[in-house]
Amino acid sequence: MISHTVRLHRLAMMAAILMVASGCGPIISTSLIIDAEAKLSAAKAAEAEQYAPYEYTAAEQYLHKAHEELGYADYGPAIDYAYKAADAAEKGTKRATDERTKDLEEPPTVTDGAPAAPTTTATPVTIKRIDIKAPQ
Repeated sequence: MISHTVRLHRLAMMAAILMVASGCGPIISTSLIIDAEAKLSAAKAAEAEQYAPYEYTAAEQYLHKAHEELGYADYGPAIDYAYKAADAAEKGTKRATDERTKDLEEPPTVTDGAPAAPTTTATPVTIKRIDIKAPQ
């Protein structure tokens, strides 16, 4: 038989494990939400709103949903949405950086119907000399 002391010890250990485990949800989800917010700020600094609007909007919406689930104390979904928000923000930052780099490398194109600037290569012109005689 198990002694009374061993039973109390096991009960105390189980209570401690449950207290620690129940406290992890809010801590982890809050930490991940803060991380996602930082990554969304980095995406905004990289001008992801303009260059990667899908990823930026997805990150904003996932982050909003993570906050909502955290408010309902649904820590599992809050963690999932925080991960999705952070991932979308990272992708948005990368895409915005790539698009801005591409824009800097390509010459601007005219899209408003204005005439394009002249090219620097000229077409060779041949001038032929013709002798004209005066009538007699």
